[in-house]
Amino acid sequence: MKILLVFSRSLGREDVNYNYLFPLGLAYISSVLKKAKYHVDILNLNHKQGKIEEVIHKILSDQWPYDFVCTGGLSPFYRQIKEIIEAIRRHQSAPRIILGGGLISSEPELMFKVLNPDFIVYGEGEKAIIDLFECIKNKGDLSHVLGIGYRDADGNIVCNKPQPAIMDLDSLPWPDFDGFEFENYLDNTKPTDQYFYDLYDSPRIYPIVCSRSCPYKCTFCFHPLGNKYRQRSIDSVMKELEFAVKRYRLNVIAIYDELFSYNKERVYEFCRRFKNLQKNTPWEMKWCCQMRVDDLDEEFLKTMKGAGCYMVSYGFESYSPAVLKSMKKHIQPEQIINAVNLTLKNNISIQGNFIFGDKAETFETTKETLNYWKQNNYAGIMLGFISPYPGTELYNHCLEKGIIKDKLDFIENHIDDIMNMTDQLTDEEFKQLKLEVFKTSLKYSIYATPISIKKTAVNNYGLKFECPHCHEVLEYNNCSLTYRWIFNLMIYCRSCRRRFFLVSRLYRYAIKSFLLLQPIMGKRLNMAAFNTKNTLIRVNRQIKRLNKKIKLLVYET
Repeated sequence: MKILLVFSRSLGREDVNYNYLFPLGLAYISSVLKKAKYHVDILNLNHKQGKIEEVIHKILSDQWPYDFVCTGGLSPFYRQIKEIIEAIRRHQSAPRIILGGGLISSEPELMFKVLNPDFIVYGEGEKAIIDLFECIKNKGDLSHVLGIGYRDADGNIVCNKPQPAIMDLDSLPWPDFDGFEFENYLDNTKPTDQYFYDLYDSPRIYPIVCSRSCPYKCTFCFHPLGNKYRQRSIDSVMKELEFAVKRYRLNVIAIYDELFSYNKERVYEFCRRFKNLQKNTPWEMKWCCQMRVDDLDEEFLKTMKGAGCYMVSYGFESYSPAVLKSMKKHIQPEQIINAVNLTLKNNISIQGNFIFGDKAETFETTKETLNYWKQNNYAGIMLGFISPYPGTELYNHCLEKGIIKDKLDFIENHIDDIMNMTDQLTDEEFKQLKLEVFKTSLKYSIYATPISIKKTAVNNYGLKFECPHCHEVLEYNNCSLTYRWIFNLMIYCRSCRRRFFLVSRLYRYAIKSFLLLQPIMGKRLNMAAFNTKNTLIRVNRQIKRLNKKIKLLVYET
């Protein structure tokens, strides 16, 4: 049985791209299939030039025949997954198609109906995919395979009961990094590719999961692998890292767990073991993780810092007690204050967001959060808006209230839209709230402009600048810029570890002009702020539009 795994493009471009988050889920599927002695090939579309259909048809023709093609992803990648499926269907070899990932797990029957694969795998996929192939190979009864969907003899869609959670995560083989051309990926990674990559000019980032799911049930979160929280042993984690660090010459370990600090003693053990790994590694190596703000203390963070932790991603979400309660965050504003102060005191970077637009949001709750944010803008917390992703409690709320009227239309065309999900604000009032968040973000974010910019290769630059926090002059090399004259980079200082925005002078001028002219330009300019999720990305797009209007020629130099 010959199987092709297809990993979709992160940016949807037709050129080669290395700026994506490594697909650990699909890599685990590849590793269990290979362990079970199936023939598996992998097509990483990010590493291929050309249109999706051309690339897929080439591999299907060159490696003819594949019995199955497996692909999938999260809900925001629906269109590309659909394009991949259509390309496969148009090839004469006609392999059968299996879909998985968060898109399928959140809406299994709907996605089966509209994408019409041969099979779906939903939830935790490692055991389900093996059981499915074994059943097909042995001509067994599909109704006995948990965690899959298929069509019965009458053409009806059948979704079996889900697989039970895999409790012994240590029993799983390590993800198949080599199959996805991981070394090629590492060799081309740049510090500007992701917010947590800028620690080194040549980052070599290794993603790892030490646990699965989360014991909490925030209204905006969907757990594709189920709601049962499980942890790998530290022995298992360290064995993987000891192998990977030497194999790939890694300098940053990115712990992708939704929640790394659920068990404090386990984190202390990880820190002790990681320090030993550092001693046996002839180059500097650090790590980052995601944690909650409750139950933090200085000894805990100091120990993490001493073991090489350089960044923690926190789930702040709001500073309003009413909104935090509505989101089912089970945290308090005082715990946010404590987390921010202790983390910065220990010289650890903060990644965190305040996301507006929860159903309990009002002008008053928005003001509570924005006031805290303005007074503590040095913490580098980002501002954005909440999204009702499929499978979440918030998504179901929008369906019940008629805010989302058509599931498929929402997933295909509006999943990144900012929607008024509030219980108290009219649509017009919500537009005012969005504009206020947008303007506050532009006005109070901390910026720096380069002292010098030196081109070293195509779209590749060395940047010299002064940190606006600690005022140390820094040089970051190997930075990717599409346009030298107009750019916006989210940067952490390598000295004080605080975040700011490194922007071109033209970009900074455009922001100042927007803030100056906005009060007198009325609805036309205001509307530029209304359909944004990431406020600074929207500014970038708006500047490009303004540039075209005044016929400003931007040359890549």
